[in-house]
Amino acid sequence: MDPADSGTPPRLLASLRQLALTALAMAHTRLALAGLELEEELQRLIGLLLSLLGLLVFGLMGVLMLSFTVVLAVDASQRVAVMAGFAVAYLGLAGGLVWRVRRMLAERPPFLQATLAEMARDREALQAASATPLTDTKDGHG
Repeated sequence: MDPADSGTPPRLLASLRQLALTALAMAHTRLALAGLELEEELQRLIGLLLSLLGLLVFGLMGVLMLSFTVVLAVDASQRVAVMAGFAVAYLGLAGGLVWRVRRMLAERPPFLQATLAEMARDREALQAASATPLTDTKDGHG
């Protein structure tokens, strides 16, 4: 069937096809960016968790050994007071770390920030393009 016989101008079909290809290319780019961001975030998280695990294990072992050494070094009548002092110090440090972790979580950038920003720019560009009238391409200017 001839496009002229169908009642739909060939330019319209070509424009629709080009619009669909453009939308598909934009979606592909944004999905690729989102996948890259997810992969980077996962790698960062795994590295952070492994570092935290090592810090926890070795830090705890060192602190316990130091604490036991100090407790054993003092007079037997003072050991309970020294242990209570260590307990207060450790709880104070734990409270400070809880505050720090909460602050870090509150200050982190939004998830998929770059992807969402690109999609917002795409939406604004499409809205601006749809607000301007189409120019006739027969005069050689576009």
